[in-house]
Amino acid sequence: MTTPQGGMTLHAAARAMGVIFTTDASPEDREVQVNGINIHYLDWGNDDKPPMLLLHGRTNSAHTWDFTSLAFHDNFHVIVPDQRGHGDSGWAPDAEYGLDGLVPDIEGFVGVLGLKDVTLVGHSMGGRAALAYASQNTDLLKALVVLDMAPQVERDEVDSIAGWRRLPAETDSFEEFVEAAHNLNPRRTVEQLRGSLAHQLRQYESGKWSWKWDPALRQADTSGWTTERLWDAVSNIKCPVLMVRGGDSGLISDATIERMKKTVPGTQALVIEGAGHQVAGDKPALVQQAMRDFFAAI
Repeated sequence: MTTPQGGMTLHAAARAMGVIFTTDASPEDREVQVNGINIHYLDWGNDDKPPMLLLHGRTNSAHTWDFTSLAFHDNFHVIVPDQRGHGDSGWAPDAEYGLDGLVPDIEGFVGVLGLKDVTLVGHSMGGRAALAYASQNTDLLKALVVLDMAPQVERDEVDSIAGWRRLPAETDSFEEFVEAAHNLNPRRTVEQLRGSLAHQLRQYESGKWSWKWDPALRQADTSGWTTERLWDAVSNIKCPVLMVRGGDSGLISDATIERMKKTVPGTQALVIEGAGHQVAGDKPALVQQAMRDFFAAI
């Protein structure tokens, strides 16, 4: 899989980050209608394998998970949707980007594809949606992995991860976005960012570049549920749970992790040192090994 703006190929970038994979796989682009919205998704094949469903965070896209998809392609049927308002999926006509929109989308998507015994993985906004979905559909899940999200977050840290939403709506060149993204997250190389951003930006006939995500996401409430409602909901989760935090993130407190362990008995948790909020991209090999160890133990 090549990138149009001079970045590294996916497979070269993955190897450079220590990702372990045996097949230079590439996904197929597919689309389904869910709740009146066109949902684009990446299907990595091997549909005879157990399904793994990956949910990205706010202002990210399905391609955010490419390293993870490569790493688990051989053992899972990896399926990665662009959630409503993101990537190549349709925008919510009512700008509903909270859990009351996201969770029914996941339910509809899983239903249309007929998925069962799903390994569900979510990051940030996708992690919150995964928790809420799991609380209502725990019988459909084999396991749940949540990256740098929990029913409760430290409000002082929320602004530190909102930088993507404050980037310009459009620029005159692709490289301006690359520079801005690198300033926000210098853990990634410029070449890797070029490859990633190629899937998250579009160029207009005027020559200007803009994000694919709905501008309404700059201000949208991607929860819509109170903290206590989320805590009450996750008490219904019965499948094995792994919580992964970035050591440099600070979004999830130790106290929140301890409460999660008490609320959902058997919950496992770990910290990936040197990773920020974008933990699966910052330290993909470490996150993937943690997931492999978790899967092997359940």
